[in-house]
Parts: sequence; structure tokens; C-alpha cells
Amino acid sequence: MAYTLFVPLGVIGVLAVVLWWASNLDTDKAHRKEYGLLRSVATVPSATAARIVEERLRSVGVPTTTVPAEDGEHWRVLVFPTDQDVAVRTLLRD
Repeated sequence: MAYTLFVPLGVIGVLAVVLWWASNLDTDKAHRKEYGLLRSVATVPSATAARIVEERLRSVGVPTTTVPAEDGEHWRVLVFPTDQDVAVRTLLRD
């Protein structure tokens, strides 16, 4: 009789631990902690340079956004992960 109570409680406990563990997995912390899914493809010294990089990437169809860098002096150009390879290849080609 006691098994009918303790077995379901044990299963629920195991599932709770597994779900807690899985929800705490963060396989991509370095990128996600900054701007969600967006990835940095360039860090430039000024807003003008960031606009030039943005224009170049948009000319090949890559949507971009620019944010201040952590140091407060530079600017970072961000793209979605699906566009990262195209963006990097485009910038390295220039």
C-alpha cells in the first residue's frame, strides 16, 4: 500500500530534478548574456564607422543593429546567427 504513495512521489521528484537541471543548461552563455540571439561581427571605434559597416552589410541583405561596446568607447555591430557567416565573409572580403 505504501508503494502506491511513494512511487509516484519519487517519480515526480526525479522529474522535478531533471527539469530543474535542464532549465539551468546554458550552452551558449557567451552570446546570449549580451543581446539575446544577436551576435557581434565587428567592433569599431566610432558611430560613423559602425554606420559604414552597417551599410555594407545591408547592401548584401544582412539586417544589422549597432550598440555601444562594454568599454563605452567603441561600437559593436550585431547580426542574427543565421546571417553571421555571410556578414563575416563580407567584412573580411572588404
